[in-house]
Amino acid sequence: MPMIKQKLIMKNLMLVSLLLLSQLVTAQALDKNQLSEADKTFQQEVMRANHIPQLLQVAEGTLKKDELKRHLMVWQRLAALQPNNPQFQYQLAKAYALMDDKTGAYNALVKLQNAGLSYEVDEVDAFTNIQGTKVYDYIVDGMADNAAHYGEGKVVATVDDSFSGMLFENIVYDKNNQRFLLASIRSGEIYQINQQGKLSSFITDANAEKGPWGAVDMVLSQDNKSLWVASAAMPQYNGFSEQNMGAAMMSHYRLSDGELIKRYEFKNIETPQLLSALHVGQKGILYFLNVFDQTIYQLNPNSEQPVKVIAIPGLSAVKAITSNADDSYLYVADFEKGLFIVDTSTSKIGTLDPQGERFFTGINDLFYVDGDLIGIQSGISPARLMRFDLAQDLAIKMSFPLEASHEAFVTLGNGTIADDSIYYVANSQWEKMDLGGNLIEGEQWQPLKIMKSPLAYRLEEHMESQKRMEEIKKKRGIK
Repeated sequence: MPMIKQKLIMKNLMLVSLLLLSQLVTAQALDKNQLSEADKTFQQEVMRANHIPQLLQVAEGTLKKDELKRHLMVWQRLAALQPNNPQFQYQLAKAYALMDDKTGAYNALVKLQNAGLSYEVDEVDAFTNIQGTKVYDYIVDGMADNAAHYGEGKVVATVDDSFSGMLFENIVYDKNNQRFLLASIRSGEIYQINQQGKLSSFITDANAEKGPWGAVDMVLSQDNKSLWVASAAMPQYNGFSEQNMGAAMMSHYRLSDGELIKRYEFKNIETPQLLSALHVGQKGILYFLNVFDQTIYQLNPNSEQPVKVIAIPGLSAVKAITSNADDSYLYVADFEKGLFIVDTSTSKIGTLDPQGERFFTGINDLFYVDGDLIGIQSGISPARLMRFDLAQDLAIKMSFPLEASHEAFVTLGNGTIADDSIYYVANSQWEKMDLGGNLIEGEQWQPLKIMKSPLAYRLEEHMESQKRMEEIKKKRGIK
């Protein structure tokens, strides 16, 4: 058996043993019999609450007042409302630790560690009470291991910092002409990077009065002969004004020379428009999201107006849409709530993690490749590329990283698939701006780096390891 597989199996067996030992640790549970009447009433109110921002304020307030029992109640509720959110799980671990509830804190931290995540533990004051055990040491070592670089990605193109402030948040790779195309939200232009690494303008028809405006998103057609670009008048766009605020359109260009094929202004979408999450399905259908009404639309070939697919008001941070091989299912990545699936024949929506066992938040781009999903997961620690193994396109059987903790990673941007690789922005410049699109004081534009990572990095090894772990779990009666 290869040494790496032996180490992985031994690591997981050690984890099982340590967790069993942790159950023997004396813990302070929130037994209802130990709560005052006031605390019981508070707990009941918290359990009825669903508004995340309000609960976060309450959590902050209880901590300032040193009301640790109530602080834990709030984080238990928040973690239950968003089980896919690793930051909430981390804060829950802190709340348990402050109560000296070792088992609760360990379980929350091990859940993060098992998912390949890495959060600060050893030098965090909140975890002082749970130090000094073998389980604690195991968790600290595991978090350090998870923070190490994994993968074989490399930087393949760079945009000088004199241009990175143009906000190239979306890229595609034109393999026919072996060039990258970059969409600028700032100018509305589409730029290109050729094989020699030279950056130049490609499509320059932005117009503050008539549109198009800032290039928000773009996607290639299935035949790689044309380019769809969604533009909108946003504060980050140089030509933004009160007159064009809320305006958006879709433009279709010939890929060979950038010649306009057609523009689409969707009069049947009555709300203000901000079109994003573009995806072209196998049948040539263009799918997209209108951010303002949280509705997915499809634009059929040769159609003038889009058709509503499904309204998803419960998801407020949708970043990406993709579909399976026959477009019977859409997969939706919500940055705050995780991964969802839409049946296009019935417009019914469901979660890809019904048990809340995995951390699927923080995904800003998503692709369907050979029956699996590939996700760019920027909103977790460490940022990483993930491959999700699907069962009959309906559920995720297992997940494993393709790239994590690369030295070039800062905040991952969106990407594009070409052949057996994924290309993506390693250091998005978006967070360097204020709401008006201005560079925040003290921040600087950095050279923008485009990465390339293989889609099947150690794929066979992961699959074999997963099978062995399932066999071990069955033998030990672990679900």
